[in-house]
Amino acid sequence: MRKLLAAVSAFFGLASAAQATDVRMMNPNDILMTIPTISEDLAVLEDAGPVGDADLVFHEDDWTQVEFYDRARLEEIKAKLSEFKIFEQANRQTHGWKNLYVRKIARTPVIAGPDPVARLASALGTKHRAAPVITSAGHVTGRVRDGFTLPLGGNVTLYGYTQDDRIPVLAASVGAGADSLKLTEAFMKLSGAERLILVDWRAQMILVGAKDGKIDVWHP
Repeated sequence: MRKLLAAVSAFFGLASAAQATDVRMMNPNDILMTIPTISEDLAVLEDAGPVGDADLVFHEDDWTQVEFYDRARLEEIKAKLSEFKIFEQANRQTHGWKNLYVRKIARTPVIAGPDPVARLASALGTKHRAAPVITSAGHVTGRVRDGFTLPLGGNVTLYGYTQDDRIPVLAASVGAGADSLKLTEAFMKLSGAERLILVDWRAQMILVGAKDGKIDVWHP
């Protein structure tokens, strides 16, 4: 959404002088959102410091679009996803959405216990790396405080942050040309070891569980 606002600002004269010579008028009500939903919350950020090629960097609008929850919250998440589906269908246009659905969901521990990031890394067979870097309107906003990333390979990375011995947010970044099997394998491991579900908000589906190599998928 903020990327869209930045584009609108440029359109109305905050771009270069050359661009400003071509002035057009438009009805603000005709401006469409480029995505249907964002999360209400964003982690606390701190100075990003040097950003390297190994860092996970993504736009703030992509925050927790694919995320894990404790299975005990399944019915709550089903209800929220059903609500979102009705909203999305009512606001869908050919090239975007008239309004944005802001997800308001309390953050409770996804995983709790001593050294939860190390436990995750061990279960997934990977090593944790630096916290993700968040951008907005083409600029680095900051690095997630107390954050971590867990690269799975195939351009798929899990990320989140910790509070004491808890992980309130555990989400997945699925990059361009990603190997989706990497995320599926991670879900199957965490479904059994930590009793987690995986929600893809934009795809409007929940991976509920895995048994005998098969995954139980729920759609509203």
